[in-house]
Amino acid sequence: MTDKELQLRHWLNRAFYAEKKVRALEALAEQCRERAQGLSRGSDDNDTGGRSTPENSTENALLRLADMEERAQRQREEAICASDEIQQAISTLHDEDLETVLIHRYLLFETIEQVAESIGYDPRTVKRKIRRAIEKLSPDVLECLPESVV
Repeated sequence: MTDKELQLRHWLNRAFYAEKKVRALEALAEQCRERAQGLSRGSDDNDTGGRSTPENSTENALLRLADMEERAQRQREEAICASDEIQQAISTLHDEDLETVLIHRYLLFETIEQVAESIGYDPRTVKRKIRRAIEKLSPDVLECLPESVV
């Protein structure tokens, strides 16, 4: 496998890793939400009428929650952009069979075995078709990409 093909595979996997990061950030946001709710319930029980430490803790927790939700939203947008770019690159193949294999692999994030089962091919055939599709994409896609993406 050539260096350009390796770079292209890395580029095609961007959506997968962006989606994984979205899920991680959403889990962190949920954790922040649970903390803020727990602190809020605790400060309701200790309502003294003034600015107490539990209330400040609740405010801080809510600020962290808002920050984490904003990060997750930005990551969602990045994941969508990556998926769109990958979809556009795949569509340049003008080969329904190769496009289908790449869509299953790089946009639906299926393993080779899952792709094979989904479209009724042997896993070796899927690997061969992915290799062929990447060879066909290599000259077109990587030359059009900004250096920061590759």
